[in-house]
Amino acid sequence: MHTRWIILPFMSGRFKMILHIMDQLPKAFFNVEVHELNEVFSGPSLVRLKGRVNPPLFVATLLHGSETTGILALQKLLKQYADKELPRSLTLFIGNVEAAKFNQRNMPDQPDYNRIWSGPNLSDETLPEHDLVKKVMATVSSKGVFATVDIHNTSGWNPHHACVNVINKENINLGGLFSQNLIYFTRPHGVLARAFSEIGPAITIEAGQPGDLFGVEHVVNFLSRCLDLPSIPESVEDNSQLNLYHLVAQLKVPENCRVGFDRECNSTDFCFLSDIDSLNFSELTENAVIGWRNNPNLEISVYDESGSEVGESFIYYEKEEIRLKRPVIPSMFTTDAQIVHQDCLGYFMKRYALTEN
Repeated sequence: MHTRWIILPFMSGRFKMILHIMDQLPKAFFNVEVHELNEVFSGPSLVRLKGRVNPPLFVATLLHGSETTGILALQKLLKQYADKELPRSLTLFIGNVEAAKFNQRNMPDQPDYNRIWSGPNLSDETLPEHDLVKKVMATVSSKGVFATVDIHNTSGWNPHHACVNVINKENINLGGLFSQNLIYFTRPHGVLARAFSEIGPAITIEAGQPGDLFGVEHVVNFLSRCLDLPSIPESVEDNSQLNLYHLVAQLKVPENCRVGFDRECNSTDFCFLSDIDSLNFSELTENAVIGWRNNPNLEISVYDESGSEVGESFIYYEKEEIRLKRPVIPSMFTTDAQIVHQDCLGYFMKRYALTEN
């Protein structure tokens, strides 16, 4: 196996980071458990696999260490090519193997690996991870990119869907090959797919919750189809069936507040519906209750695409109840309190017509 290492500059005083670049997968990859990947890859790694045609398909996975479907799908897919040539070259980025060891989204001393790729206020960042992703982008883009697919799971229930950060025909059609449900968003900043949209078609796919075997199979079939494509389709099979949404608001709770998911959680600052994730992608009406506030001194923050706080436009408090001020479509709502604090409670969306762009 041909492997070379690129040692990145020591920038922040926290630690050095090494980007491992290899030309084939270690044999141990195909059967290793996700939480043991750090024994196969000693850190973030690029794997460049040759196929019949170029440029390569670029696939990123494990940016969040607790999201396992991408690794499981790649193991299954690439076993099929153990003794035959890939139809297209394939470049893999294996992300946060350290967090995967502990089944964590990211470790306490790490940034979120899907918030460091591009966007406002990132140009002056000096974390080792920022230099790492710059090297990833430079290395991948030097060979050209057919398309970029970043594989994720959701912590709460959501239908499988694709996300695009730039509205164009290629992104919409690529996303439509994975799911009829597409989300367009510009915030949060720093996501991998947004950065790679500057290079070519780029999407994020959300393949259900970790451990869902259907999610693994869905990703295998989608990646196999991508490898076989001579070009990004001019149109999806049935454009009328696409459900396109625009993510318009992000909900965050105050730092260090106590969060629960049961009406009886009186010892917490906020109680949300125990099955709040079951509301994802459904249309909620004005005045709908999404939870209760036990501490009247705290409020949920709601941020629009520009980062402005717009809570008064979306929610209000009636005694202890947290109610909606307008109809919304929730997505990515979770019942995992740790994710609520690390990332957010969820998002509000509205339907989006392609003619709006």
